Amino acid sequence: MKKTGKLLMVLLLAVAVSFAMAVPSQAEVNDSDLGLELRGALGAGQVLWGYVLYGADSADFGTGSGGTLNLAALLSYKFIGAEANVLVGSVGDLEWTEEVNDDEYEVTSKGSGSYSVLDLKLGLNLFREPGDMGHTYIYGGLRYWSTQREIDSVEIDVVGYPPVLETADKLELSGNGWIVGFRDLSTIGPNDGFAIAIQTGLFFGKAPVDSFKIDGTSQNLKNKDSATVGGELAGGIALQNLGFLALGGFRGEVNATTFEDAAASGDDESAFGFGNITFFVEAQLQF
Repeated sequence: MKKTGKLLMVLLLAVAVSFAMAVPSQAEVNDSDLGLELRGALGAGQVLWGYVLYGADSADFGTGSGGTLNLAALLSYKFIGAEANVLVGSVGDLEWTEEVNDDEYEVTSKGSGSYSVLDLKLGLNLFREPGDMGHTYIYGGLRYWSTQREIDSVEIDVVGYPPVLETADKLELSGNGWIVGFRDLSTIGPNDGFAIAIQTGLFFGKAPVDSFKIDGTSQNLKNKDSATVGGELAGGIALQNLGFLALGGFRGEVNATTFEDAAASGDDESAFGFGNITFFVEAQLQF
């Protein structure tokens, strides 16, 4: 994790220098009714991914390391803003603890996969001032997501079980829904040069599963409930005369759906969820 963080910081500095050399002198940011903001971020940290069957004894839900790429473009006209945001991430080996009859054991699921999220948002881009990169974007929009993971093997650390159970499961899921939220960028410093930047954000919504396949076979599961929530906190530096911003911080989100199962008894239900908690570095340009 430390090596990854150092590599990300080196990459951020390289991007910052490249932007500073490539961006020509321009008019002040936010000095007209029309504005464009471009964002790109790399992240690394923990990924959360899994399918819990009947919410009880049989589970495939855990955490592991993963990386993310986040790209976004926000187009504003006066106080109206429209944004497209794409997030892609990797899913590797996962680990979790299961409890059966008061006995706990560690499980490792070896495999690989990925997930992608597309958000299309429309909202209010407020507090834009000439020369100042700061603004507050309040939005609502549509979310589309998909994910897949192929499980190579499962290792169970408990007496009485073989050390490795070979599997050939491939899970493929997708869904869509809605989100609402805000992102705020605040700057402290002069408009014609260096300033401190603080970025915060929070969103929530619902984006349930609408397609679920195991080894290519569709599963007939009735959605019971769904929730998605996420947020970020970051800080960095802004060169407001160039319309350039570099920052680093923490960002995370989780999307989950519960299902009604005919095979389950009592209050048992199944659930699927994925998400991440990452340290990220981001570069922004405003025009």
